[in-house]
Amino acid sequence: MESKPESPSSVTVAASSVASTTVSSQPVANAADNFITSLQAKMKSYDEAVLRKWIDEFNAQQLKSHGVTAAGEDLPPLHAGVVQIEFEDLGEHVLLQLREVLTAHSDDIDGGLDQFRSVFFNKSDMKLLTDIATKSQAIPGTGMRIAIGSQQSCMGDSPGEGYAIFDLKQNGKTYLNEKFQDQVQSFEVKPVKTGTIQLLTRSETDLKGKEKDIQQCEIGSWVDVLETTYTISCDTRLGKCTSQKKQKTYPACSAVGACD
Repeated sequence: MESKPESPSSVTVAASSVASTTVSSQPVANAADNFITSLQAKMKSYDEAVLRKWIDEFNAQQLKSHGVTAAGEDLPPLHAGVVQIEFEDLGEHVLLQLREVLTAHSDDIDGGLDQFRSVFFNKSDMKLLTDIATKSQAIPGTGMRIAIGSQQSCMGDSPGEGYAIFDLKQNGKTYLNEKFQDQVQSFEVKPVKTGTIQLLTRSETDLKGKEKDIQQCEIGSWVDVLETTYTISCDTRLGKCTSQKKQKTYPACSAVGACD
């Protein structure tokens, strides 16, 4: 009988202190890097069953090393340093979505903070295509994706410093890389049509002027809102993307909430 390759999760993972509450904000590394390196060395052709088994073993080992004995949806609040991997089948490609707890979660007011990392492979040879320190979303009808969403808290996903458009069918080639000019606090990605998406961002600043004195908000305070709409269109035949930006500002009650 042919023996299965040894699981990448067999790589020793150092146990972190259960009392730890915060770790470095450097993108998911160490145990995850070991897993990815070992995966590249041991899996030369795509095998979904084996890959899922290895991921389950890695996740269970990570939880165990941080004092959590069972996996599943009803996990207790996770400690800083815990890394978990999710698998997504993208047709010709496969995505490993990594999440590392930077600041511990709690059952009370949850101040937990998670860092994301996305690692993409070709199914045909399990070649690593690209490795980015954010989440990503597909652009309809193409092999392209928008990279955005670096961290997550109870208030939602943080967009990070900007966004990038990359193409899995061109070995992860980046076609567009744009930094935000303002301090973006929230975002939303909307599909429009084949090859086109809209990225909506929102930022808020304290409102200076008499409106602040005469308006009252049930929740939050009166602020100046800057909404930006990026219409991003990609042509796979030409291998390029363009972005058009529209902005509007207006006073409103703050939509940036707080954690319960």
